[in-house]
Order: sequence, then C-alpha cells, then structure tokens
Amino acid sequence: MPIALNGLPADSVLRVGPILSVRVLLNRVWTAFDGLAEDTMWAGAHDLYAAGAAMASFLMLQRVLPDERYGAFFGLYGIVAPLGALTFAGPGLALLQRSYRYRQPKSEILTSFLSLTLTVGTVSSIFAVGVGLIFIELTPVEIVLIVVSELWATSTIFVCARLIQIAVDFPAMTRVKMGAVTLKLIAVVSLALAGHLSIRNLAAAYVVLYTFYVGWLLGVRLPRAGYRISLRSPPTDAFRSSAVFAVPMVASSFQTDGDKFVLNAFDWRADAGQYGAAFRIILLGAMPIRVVAQAAFHRFLPAEPGAGGANLRRVTHLTGVLFALGAGLAVTLYLARPVIDFLLVDEYDEAKTIVNWLLLFLPLTALGVIPTNGLLSIGRTKERAAVYLSSSVVSVVLYLLLIPGQGWEGAVAATLLAELYLVIAAWGSLIYFHRKVARSRTESPLSATVE
Repeated sequence: MPIALNGLPADSVLRVGPILSVRVLLNRVWTAFDGLAEDTMWAGAHDLYAAGAAMASFLMLQRVLPDERYGAFFGLYGIVAPLGALTFAGPGLALLQRSYRYRQPKSEILTSFLSLTLTVGTVSSIFAVGVGLIFIELTPVEIVLIVVSELWATSTIFVCARLIQIAVDFPAMTRVKMGAVTLKLIAVVSLALAGHLSIRNLAAAYVVLYTFYVGWLLGVRLPRAGYRISLRSPPTDAFRSSAVFAVPMVASSFQTDGDKFVLNAFDWRADAGQYGAAFRIILLGAMPIRVVAQAAFHRFLPAEPGAGGANLRRVTHLTGVLFALGAGLAVTLYLARPVIDFLLVDEYDEAKTIVNWLLLFLPLTALGVIPTNGLLSIGRTKERAAVYLSSSVVSVVLYLLLIPGQGWEGAVAATLLAELYLVIAAWGSLIYFHRKVARSRTESPLSATVE
C-alpha cells in the first residue's frame, strides 16, 4: 500500500509534485527582474494591439496609395519621429526620473513637464511643417494634419500616460496608451468601410479624436489620479533633464527612421515606399524586444551606489534573453515568408526581398538596447546620450554615403552598420565605466562611490 504524506496518498503526491514545480517555476519567472514579467505582459498587450492597428492601416493604405505616395508618407514620419523624442519621449522619461530617483511631488512634475511638452510640441510642429513642405511630396494640408496629430496631440497623450504611471502604476499607463491605439483603429476602419480612406482624411480623423482624448485626460483622468492641473512657463531644469533623455531618443529615432527621409530627399520615392513597407514588417517582428525593453526601462532609473558588478550581470543576463528572442524572431520571420508575400500587394513585391536583408536588424537591436540603459544605473546619463548621438552621426554619414547611389540597398547596409556600431559603443562604454568604478573602489575603498 502506498505510504501517505501529509494526509495524501503517495500516488497523489507524485501527481501534485510536478504541478507544484511548474507553479514555483512560473512564480520565479513572474517575479524575476523585480516583477518585469507582469509589466512585460501589459507592455506586450499594448504593443500587440498597436501592431494590429498599424498592420490594419498598412494593409488598407497600400491598396489605395501608389508606392511613391506611401514612400512620401513614411518620409514625413522620418521627420516627425525624431522630433517626437523631443516632445514626449524626453519629457516622459525625465518625469519618471524625477519621481523614481529624486522623489519630486507629482503635481509639481505635471506642471513642469506638461508645459514643456506643449511648448516644445508647438515649436517642433512649426519646424516639421517647414521641412516637410520643402522635401516631402505631400499636400500642405496633409503635412500639417499629420504633424499636429503626432507632435501635439499624441505627445500630450503619451506624457499624460507617464504621469499616470507615477501616480498609479505601469499597467494604468499602458491602458491610457491603449486608448489612443483604439482611436487610431476606429479612424482607419471607419474610413476604409466608408470608402474615404486617404492620408488627409486619416490624419484629420486622428487630430479630432486625439484632441477629444486629450481633453478627457486633462479634465477627468489626471484629476482622478490625484493631480491638480496647472500650467506655467517650463522651468530651465525641466528642459535640461528632458534634454538628457531626448538627445539619445532623437538620435536613436533618426537612426531608425532617417533613412526613409533621406530616400525621399534624394528622389528615391518609390524605393522609400518599398523600404518603408519592409521596415514596417521588421518593426512588427521587433515588437517583443521593444516590449521587454520598455517594461525594464524604469528599473534602471533609481541610483544603485552599491550595485557594482550586479548591474553589469543584470544587463548581461537580460541582453542574453533578448538576443535569443531576437534571433528566434528573425528565424520565424524568415520561415513566415509565404505569409509576408500574402500581406503585400503586387506593387510592393520588392519589399519582400528587403525584408530578408533586414532580418539581421532584430538580433542587433536586441544586443544594443539594454546596455545603454545600464549606464543609467551608474549615473552615466550624459555618456549614454553621447553613445546615441555618436551612433546617429555614424548613421547619417552612412545614409549620405550609401543611399544616393544605391537606393534601398544603401539604406539597408547603412541601417545594419549603424546598429552594429551602437552595439559596440554601448557595450564598450558600459564595461569601461564599470571598470572605472572598480578601480576607484580599489584605490579608495572607504570613500569610493558609483559615479
């Protein structure tokens, strides 16, 4: 007869054992990296939802736009995306730092950074419209509507989402961003069903829907989270702290999107459309990498004076996970070529070839995203900005050297080489400064602190 254990027959224990082991394993995964799995789930839900909306827009627009018009559309986003780093990415990350590292009161953070976003958004919009009118083959109305929807309305929404994050939590922030995606999906599907889908109508719908959403966030959602809405002239220190994050984000964004703008500037508009369609697919494939990186970011913001090699080990472990993920995603997309062929209409046939070359972008991105954030934990924000800025300079030089004579082939080569440089610069900087910290502790163990 089987021997009982804790009141259970032995055969029951044998059955329950594996279940408990799986539960323990899942619990360890869920709580790893300070609860990263839960935040990753929410970030993944948002990005999956956003990817669906983007794919719906892509599939519908490619059926009503020739590749030159679609290339011009992507070219304008080559201007808008880097400027978005100034209007919402930089202020959004800076206000997280003010909360997590410096414990600044949340209403004071709102007053400073919401004002900053509106101010910089207005200036950036004027600049983007001017550049777009010179280089992009879209109508003035289309350019103005796209710029306003992205650099004013979307920027305000995303900064409000970050404010919700520090007042509530990461999932609440994600739900605010998912609301914006819902509005985008409503606009695309409604216009397509009505037979009125075009760049102008889509951008106009974005402006109207996003403006109402901004009004709800400022009038209802933020006060419900405990904020008192007030505006003033943005203080100088808000500009400075935002610039520390905005500069690398601008550089990174231009490295990712600047090639579409350069293709348009050198009259490779059809190539820009083909390349833009291919890059859209690659970015969808990169979504899981972005999800983990986004969920992990704020964990590198608190100062860690006693971290030492622990920070480097954390960066290494997380990068290893992302690299395996990136390599797996590249293989998956390669095997999914029949599905990609089905998604692209005949006019975008060349994009299928471009996708194959851009697959290397995925593992390279996975290698470079975490070490730059590791510099934050040891207080090297300026050095982090310098890494991104130098990488952007390298990418611009490569774009100007390779794109004019080679079109999309030059854009692919420049993109991959620039990503490779970023990986080398990020890891080189992180290892150098960790060794510098280790030397300072050896020379002065009683007073050395992480710089």
